Amino acid sequence: MTSPIDFHAARDNGGDSWDRADPRDATLARLRWDTWGIALPDGENAHVVTLRHEGQGYVGECDCDGFKFHSGPCAHLVALRKAEFIGAEDVRGEPVHIADETEPFDTDIE
Repeated sequence: MTSPIDFHAARDNGGDSWDRADPRDATLARLRWDTWGIALPDGENAHVVTLRHEGQGYVGECDCDGFKFHSGPCAHLVALRKAEFIGAEDVRGEPVHIADETEPFDTDIE
């Protein structure tokens, strides 16, 4: 189940998730129109992140323990949002773009 994500509060509060989330060092792979595989250099595993625009904000979730057991977005969600903000590319060389459900995207990513 996706939850509203407040990236402004995460930025303003700082903390480990915000500091760990450097998209220039992360591996970002689009799996579906709103789903990504994200690996951070200090993590042992890649995690599945769902994030999309909804209304004026974002909704999403991550399968990591940081998302499950803490309030606010985890480092994987923050890395994805930062990647879009700075114009980073995913592993295929495509610009990271967080879509909304009204955009026509090919759901079969090769």
